[in-house]
Amino acid sequence: MKDIGFIKGWTLVVCSFVVVFAFSTVDHAISPLVEWLRVFFGVTAEKVLWLISSCTAGIVAGLFVGPQLIKSIRVNRAVWLSLIMMSGGVWAFVATPSFVLSLTVRFIFGLGAGIFSTVLWWLAYESIDRRFYTPMITVLTAARPMAVAAGVPLVMYGGQYVSWRWSFAALGVLTALFCLAFMWAAPKDEADKVSFTPKALLQRYQGAWHTPRLKTFFTAMFINRLCYFGFYSMLGLWFIGHYHLDTLEIARPLMAIGICETLINFVVPFLLKIGPKKLFYMSIVGNAAAFAVFAWGILPLWWTIAFIGLFAMTDRVYNMLLLLFIPQVFADSKDRTTIGSLVTLVSWGALMAVSWLEGALLHQVGLNWTAGFLLVALVAGTVLYVRVLKESVFVSSR
Repeated sequence: MKDIGFIKGWTLVVCSFVVVFAFSTVDHAISPLVEWLRVFFGVTAEKVLWLISSCTAGIVAGLFVGPQLIKSIRVNRAVWLSLIMMSGGVWAFVATPSFVLSLTVRFIFGLGAGIFSTVLWWLAYESIDRRFYTPMITVLTAARPMAVAAGVPLVMYGGQYVSWRWSFAALGVLTALFCLAFMWAAPKDEADKVSFTPKALLQRYQGAWHTPRLKTFFTAMFINRLCYFGFYSMLGLWFIGHYHLDTLEIARPLMAIGICETLINFVVPFLLKIGPKKLFYMSIVGNAAAFAVFAWGILPLWWTIAFIGLFAMTDRVYNMLLLLFIPQVFADSKDRTTIGSLVTLVSWGALMAVSWLEGALLHQVGLNWTAGFLLVALVAGTVLYVRVLKESVFVSSR
């Protein structure tokens, strides 16, 4: 039994990684593939960014209903629902040349991804064997940047030599297979279930809303994430506009940036020896400074990529620290699944908002004014973070 528990624990970690890697690749490939998608759908390059916001709207909806959904149905049924929507959404997306219909199926895909993300927070905070807690947290933070480093470039090269549509379809197959393996290994969900009603859903968030410091913390997160997600949303157009790269030429910078962002997740435990407070301050200052240096596209290309890598790494450092700080920030909370789900919900809510705004306004205001707005958001969000942490995590270190 002990060996089975060990095998199932690592199976959950691996399957969680692969599914997050797959749906993150599908989501983050939109911006670098902007030129190919513009031609395929027959729309302007800026409007292609709405494929990001429609998917993100689905993720936000899935994350919103997710905590109540898994209180109403068995977790394996929630994973089945996610599998159908994610894999089905990918296959429907590559099968239709209609931009309007593609926005709808991207929403469905995002809805499944949001529900699956909630299952992962349930697993990490409430259900997984404590031996696998740290690996799960690592998966939740490292899988997305690894998708940028490896998944997105693979889709781009696949698009050049086979078809981006076949590459996306293969990711749908990968998602389905590893969701099935996840269900085999998942802990048995024996909790008493309640009816899923709008009232119960709202009560869940109303309860969380009264948690001390929650409003300030998640306001800070929303504002702060506008910068990171806003840059990634316009990344393809940014490289095209400032450095005149074509789609395949964008793949190499993405690999370099993604590798930086991935490796830092495994270095953070060693960096913690510096001290969480000092490390947090160092990372937020370095993050803002790096963005201010490269955002205007005036450096030579490889210097720019180096500073984007630094920006990505420092972002991972302080956001991983924030995940570790959550139990202290919300020490009075009895519903960690909802708190964890809110982390992803608010972050992707920022992506939904900023990608929609960029799709609507980027061609009018231009890349530099957009970068200025993102920098202001980054600084304002970190200031609010510091305010919250001084009231909770950093109190004892004064």
